[in-house]
Amino acid sequence: MQHSPAPKSELDKAGVFIVEMERAKSLDEFEEAWKGFLFRLERCFNKAHAHFKKSPKWDCWWGKYKQLRKNDELLSYLINARGAEEHSVEQIVERHAGGIGINPAAGKSLYIEKMTLDDSGNVSILSPQKLAVVFIPERMTLLPIMNRGVMYPVPRFHLGLAINSADVCGIAKLAHVFYSKFLSSAEEYFVK
Repeated sequence: MQHSPAPKSELDKAGVFIVEMERAKSLDEFEEAWKGFLFRLERCFNKAHAHFKKSPKWDCWWGKYKQLRKNDELLSYLINARGAEEHSVEQIVERHAGGIGINPAAGKSLYIEKMTLDDSGNVSILSPQKLAVVFIPERMTLLPIMNRGVMYPVPRFHLGLAINSADVCGIAKLAHVFYSKFLSSAEEYFVK
């Protein structure tokens, strides 16, 4: 069987969307990159399937990947998130506004004598105590997905290992690694 550059090309494009998520300056940019990632990742698989199924050995070989895509929390979620995005009006992400936290630098209580905010958004705080000010960036989290009448929870595991469901870029990277290994294995097995 001949090599096809199409599946790897789609995977590379999915990787570009991971970089775009990491560099996003707004939640709109981040969300669009996430959706682009989902689209390209599934196209990678579809292109691989279209190419390698020409081999009579394909059905036996890809069975374990078919099962993983169905049963692995992360892989199944990504397939269905793309499906929900493409074929429904369901939201697949939730936006969380940023904020600021003002806490005592030591102890459990905080006394603020005066706090003002000027027209430019500058905050002035007068307190006899030392303060710990924490800036909380805005962020996007994944939502449970309803696709074709089935609910897919936000993934907590991938290949039997716990994952950080709040780290959307990390989730994308794990999926990218999985599909990269899938393509390498397929190439090694089918392309002579």
